[in-house]
Amino acid sequence: MCLVIGAHWLGEAAAVSRMMTDHAPLAILCACLALEDVGDDVIVATLERAATHWHAVCWLAGNHLVTPTLAGALQRKGLFDRLPDEVREYLATLQALNRDRNRMLREQLFAITGQLNRLGIQPLLLKGAIALLPDAYPGAEDRVMGDLDILVPEARLPEAIAAVTAMGYRHWDEGVLLPGESETWHHFPALLHSDLPVKLELHRRIVDDPADDARLRAGLESRIVTMPGAGEARAPDIPTRLLHNFLHAQIVDRHRRRRELNLRQLYEFAALAQAGAGKLCWPELLARLRPRYHAALAEYLAQAEGWLGLTYPEAIPRSPHAERELWLIRQAQTRANWRRLFAAVDYLRRLPPRVARLPLRLVLTPAWLPAKLKSLRKNRDA
Repeated sequence: MCLVIGAHWLGEAAAVSRMMTDHAPLAILCACLALEDVGDDVIVATLERAATHWHAVCWLAGNHLVTPTLAGALQRKGLFDRLPDEVREYLATLQALNRDRNRMLREQLFAITGQLNRLGIQPLLLKGAIALLPDAYPGAEDRVMGDLDILVPEARLPEAIAAVTAMGYRHWDEGVLLPGESETWHHFPALLHSDLPVKLELHRRIVDDPADDARLRAGLESRIVTMPGAGEARAPDIPTRLLHNFLHAQIVDRHRRRRELNLRQLYEFAALAQAGAGKLCWPELLARLRPRYHAALAEYLAQAEGWLGLTYPEAIPRSPHAERELWLIRQAQTRANWRRLFAAVDYLRRLPPRVARLPLRLVLTPAWLPAKLKSLRKNRDA
């Protein structure tokens, strides 16, 4: 049976059916995105049911930035033509618009690579930038892109910034910073193209934490990618991409703390894991993470299994908290009060270091407080 929320721990078909009714939009969306390229009988019947809440499903897909991915998944399952006309038209339109934007981003990626190659820099492509390459994974052509993430040697970062600035990229205001603060970030502050809707992040590290970055680089096996009429870049291997996805979503973006579900990130993780099935050595992959993250990776794999139908790797011990965490994530996704509670707890955990930095920030950047108040007021009015 195609996956529905939490089906692997509920077990009983009756419980699954109740969940499809109680949390229908999220259940339908995840079942449609599931990795299988065929639609099961439950999903076929659900899609054909007149009472299916397509407005809610499409709204949820938009929230998770997976609307084009949803269109592609239904096309691969042979279910796209079973949708109501207006839903099919909506999904097809957004899919086409996203593919047009990805073509523009691909052209910029090629141009940036060529510019860097002229300086003797061979960049390493990260995250969504890799999805712009052919044969990244099934459905990659429909990934919604936020920005282009490219890693260059830290010593060459000033030259790389100058090169892309000459192409029309300009610094995007990240707010008032402490002197030298951006030099500790794993990427230079974002750059926006002056004429195109393209945002670029030049990385000095793959991930924020230097210890995690060192572990990723130690096992990195990149391949050379030749771009038509542009130059050469490097693309990391699937194990590194999986670990980067996990660390970025669960640790850097704190999705694990907040019990957030990011279907765009999770779908890419699951699709990459499936593409590497039979070739991945999960114990070696696990060894590249600090032990403190082992349980978190097991829980992330359980999410990919529970929400998208990824086959859980036998070589990774299951977390004893996986079922609880999946249940908490479902509560946070379907009940606003639970979501606010986890966000508040996360905020309180991060508050002490922020308060500790405040005196130094006020002394070194007196304009920080007025700028912060202005930003808060602007957000409130919006």
